[in-house]
Amino acid sequence: MCSLPSGGADGTKGKHMSMRMAISAALVLALATTAVVLAASASQDGAWRIGPRTLPASVDVSDVMRESLLETPAPDVEAAKRLVLRTAEEWEAWVRPRDVATAEAARAMAEALSVRVQEDKIGGANVHRVTPPDIDDRHKNHLFVYIHGGAWVLNGGEAGTFEPVIIAARLGMPVISIDYRMPPRHPAPEALDDVVAVWTELLKERSPASMAMGGSSGGANITMASIHRFRELRLAFPGALYLGTPCVDINTIGDSRFINEGIDRSLSTWEGVPSDAGALYAGEYDHKHPHISPIYGDFAGFPPTYLISGTRDLLLSDTVRAHRRLRRAGVEADLHVYEGQSHADYVAVWNAPESAEHYAELNAFLLKHLPSPRAPTPTLPPDTTKDIEVPASAAY
Repeated sequence: MCSLPSGGADGTKGKHMSMRMAISAALVLALATTAVVLAASASQDGAWRIGPRTLPASVDVSDVMRESLLETPAPDVEAAKRLVLRTAEEWEAWVRPRDVATAEAARAMAEALSVRVQEDKIGGANVHRVTPPDIDDRHKNHLFVYIHGGAWVLNGGEAGTFEPVIIAARLGMPVISIDYRMPPRHPAPEALDDVVAVWTELLKERSPASMAMGGSSGGANITMASIHRFRELRLAFPGALYLGTPCVDINTIGDSRFINEGIDRSLSTWEGVPSDAGALYAGEYDHKHPHISPIYGDFAGFPPTYLISGTRDLLLSDTVRAHRRLRRAGVEADLHVYEGQSHADYVAVWNAPESAEHYAELNAFLLKHLPSPRAPTPTLPPDTTKDIEVPASAAY
């Protein structure tokens, strides 16, 4: 049983004192809370300061992906931020050994998968024709026009054929990979000019609906910008697009640019080389021009689009922003987000089941939008490729 205070003077005095104490405590708490909120908004403009965190290796992933995560040390973000390349010569010296390593890996992959890679020119632009040993009957009349990634500065020449070789082999589909001109000697719009030149020539001999276009990272950026440019030039659009972890904005915008800093093992931070490469590529363009940051363009009428990212991807927000812009414009767009994956891990850990799943999903999407007779999906011989090491720059 609980007892009630008596109605005498002592009881009344006790009640008043308790009420005063409760009111005082409430006022102190309210004032303290208000002070904290005001201080935070005044000093940080609404930004949250997130302290140190511990991130265990992902669990709900394949054994191959988990082993890869366990073998990867935490990225050195501060070292990445300190890397500053000031002159064209410094950029070229940094790029050269990375491209040599990636080209070597691309050749080894092509040989292991019996994929033929031939240099050519289309419309005056350099390209590589990438042909699988067996073209799937469903893709007999199809062509994948690939635009390589590499932060707009990496993967020139044969280095840009690493993912096209995988696409050709996994999809059983011929690929033309555009070896577009790049900074530091060739800033925008020269990459777009090369894409337009190739596309214009291809339209003379093929239906646009029979062709897909796309790439990863910076290549996905140029893919989106190319569609904006095609609209300006009144050129027909491809039948479908592939946007692999696209950079849609060279400005430092998007939650994952901050949340996943130091978590993405391929693209550990936007500061340093990625940001500087974006500015180098932009040249005299405004950084919010749709040719540079395609998220600011008009998405009405875009082709059906397949997008992929991962929970650790620095450009996860970029991918989400692109997906929402496409859907708001009424475009059919499929977004695939994989647990534990960093930027373009489907290329870096290409022998993981998640990578095979991704390319199977991409193939199904393209077959849906580039109609053709049904046939079995090609499989890859894993024993011929298991020892190929993928340079980090191949997935950059």
